[in-house]
Amino acid sequence: MEFLSLFSYTDVNYSQEHKAKLTLPLNPESLKFEKGIVYQEDKALGTTNGNNVFEKYKPEILAFAFIVDCTGVVEGTRKEDRVYDKIKALEDSVYSYNSEGHRPSYVIIVYGTLVFKGQLDSMKVEYTLFNTSGIPLRAKVELSFSGFRSSGEDKKMFTKLSPDMSRIIVMKESDTLACLCYRIYGDSLFAGEVARFNNLNGFRDIPAGTSILFPPLKKE
Repeated sequence: MEFLSLFSYTDVNYSQEHKAKLTLPLNPESLKFEKGIVYQEDKALGTTNGNNVFEKYKPEILAFAFIVDCTGVVEGTRKEDRVYDKIKALEDSVYSYNSEGHRPSYVIIVYGTLVFKGQLDSMKVEYTLFNTSGIPLRAKVELSFSGFRSSGEDKKMFTKLSPDMSRIIVMKESDTLACLCYRIYGDSLFAGEVARFNNLNGFRDIPAGTSILFPPLKKE
């Protein structure tokens, strides 16, 4: 049986490993994914209705819960295993501050065909069974991660095909990035991605005369 594994890294490119691979003792019963979009309401004064203009995608969220069981009934566990130790190993991997990266680790989660890159948002631990000395024998752990992609990976989304070639356009007074994306790519939703590609703070209110690079898009 394949178990869910977590890999921790100190850098945004996921190249410098922080801790050794951590494999869950029991797989989660389910995985919960959440995606979202942020819109800006473009409403003129004196009107009751406005247009929702695409701004950006929210980071994807992956959440799941699993059991840590040290009662001796779970295959692969040892008599000397302790719940506290397993929780500490998990915290060291995904939660604790690491001096090399100057922050908690970036994490890659692998389970079957799933590969999720992100960082921990929250960790909840509920101890549900104790021995006569008050030492926990079982705990339920809930983890939530937000997706994280480096700016370099963002740019890789625009490296192949469709449309065929990169182009540079100088913004005019009447231009908007959303309209230009629709004209070039056939989809105004790429405005946020193109703004990030050009290191802009956003895709709205770009001054006339600004040169914008529109890269080719990658076909999945």
